[in-house]
Amino acid sequence: MKKTTARISAFILALIMMFTAATVSFSAAQANFSPDAYSTIVTASDFQSNDESAYNRFATVLDLMKKDGMPTPHSVLVGGDYTKLLFDIAAPGVVLIKNRYLSVYPDANTNSVVCIQGNHDNPSPAFAKTGLYDMGTYSLYCINEDAFPWKQYLRSESTVKNTASDIEASLNKLIKNGDTRPVFIISHVPLHHTTRAGGGDNLYATYIFDVLNNAAKNLDIIFLFGHNHSSSYDDYIGGAVNFLRAGDTIRIPDPEKRSEDTYFEKTLNFTYTNCGYVGYSGNSNTATSTDKLTAMAVELCEDKINFVRYSEDGLFSSESITRINEAGDNSDTGVKFEEPVVKDTAKWKRSERFWTLILNLISKLGFIDF
Repeated sequence: MKKTTARISAFILALIMMFTAATVSFSAAQANFSPDAYSTIVTASDFQSNDESAYNRFATVLDLMKKDGMPTPHSVLVGGDYTKLLFDIAAPGVVLIKNRYLSVYPDANTNSVVCIQGNHDNPSPAFAKTGLYDMGTYSLYCINEDAFPWKQYLRSESTVKNTASDIEASLNKLIKNGDTRPVFIISHVPLHHTTRAGGGDNLYATYIFDVLNNAAKNLDIIFLFGHNHSSSYDDYIGGAVNFLRAGDTIRIPDPEKRSEDTYFEKTLNFTYTNCGYVGYSGNSNTATSTDKLTAMAVELCEDKINFVRYSEDGLFSSESITRINEAGDNSDTGVKFEEPVVKDTAKWKRSERFWTLILNLISKLGFIDF
């Protein structure tokens, strides 16, 4: 009888331990993502590789996020430079990104994958036009190569001034309408000063920066970029993974002088971070910077915005900012993505079908995994 009682006690104890362990494990898995988030946006950029490794890395990172509790994302924002496959034609890269996205989140709506043009990308109907979009839970302003190009010292200053003017008009309209939703600005080319192109890569960035910095007194603005994943361009702000918040100092190019060491030091009123380089990074890996390849999840909560970044090794960093405008009934319209945000929907649908067929064929020949 005593042996039977002991066995029953041991069995019950084992069950309790198993349940406790499962509960602890489950709780730990949820810790990286907030249960209070009403919308989650994934960001990534620079899928430049000669094979499918960058796309596989994207899927790996998404899978780790999902295992740690991230729900199906509301949308995916991709910041340019899609592939070295097939001569820098962006369309197959976009198709591969969507393919890997669906491999992890089968119920996702790929129409909510928004792509902009990078400096390595030929024009594609897959890209969103430069301009403001209503994304339901947030507003999005897309900036393409035609509106804010690289090597600006070779281009027209008036192009960037016109873009800054349009951004200003768009943001002023949101402010006038009392729109309290966060505003994401996505641009392949960044705003901060770098030594790239002898300091002339984004020479006229100050025009856009000043507009955003002024509007950020009334709006929650998040600026996302790609592009500077080589050499030491981003080392001073963290290398391949960087995050600056309101109150931090940022170097902005002086439009009057192209120089590697001439810039303005300005105080940020908005959040400034890169999308997450997925293909490669040439940054140094030191105490002040990193060469990690990552993607990021941005969580919109009622009173804060979280930035959760993952590499293939799992959680890399987590940041949080307090919102200027708390979310309310009028902040989240719940807009659905019935059509993709692209320049030409019909043309892109034809292109997507064509490249899906080509990638399937290449995959069957054993060159890539589709």
